[in-house]
Amino acid sequence: MERIEKPGKLEEIANEVPFLEKAKREFKAYLVDTSAKVGTYVVPMGLMEAYQGLNFKQIVGSRLSVAAADAVLARVYGRSLNFTRNLFGTEGKKGIKSYLVDTTTMLGVYVPAYAGILAAVGADKDKIKGACAFLSVMLAVTARPFSKYILDNWRRYWGTK
Repeated sequence: MERIEKPGKLEEIANEVPFLEKAKREFKAYLVDTSAKVGTYVVPMGLMEAYQGLNFKQIVGSRLSVAAADAVLARVYGRSLNFTRNLFGTEGKKGIKSYLVDTTTMLGVYVPAYAGILAAVGADKDKIKGACAFLSVMLAVTARPFSKYILDNWRRYWGTK
């Protein structure tokens, strides 16, 4: 009769390594995606807020709040972008289809989250609609350049996706 042995500690550790490696890769990708998003939008949005009349304290508070939101949303956007690019075959491609995929993905992640944040802080429906419309226009202009020229290059530099 053949004896079946219970795996030893070394075998258990060996089986855990792929999980640990995957977790390390995902954490690195999280840091890369989050730093790209926060680093890219902090200055232009801060300048826009200053132009709109916010004082320094308000701008700092706004940028810190958005950085906290991006700590959750930036990687959600990055993973969603990977998914939609694969789904529609636009990974590494140029053209209107790539623009539409990248822009729609960013709109789909950030506009609902922004609306929720505004609602949570007590903004009324009209202000939420106006702010979301402004955000949608801004993202329609910046989403593809951000993903193509900043996020993709930052990911390539750090060896993540």
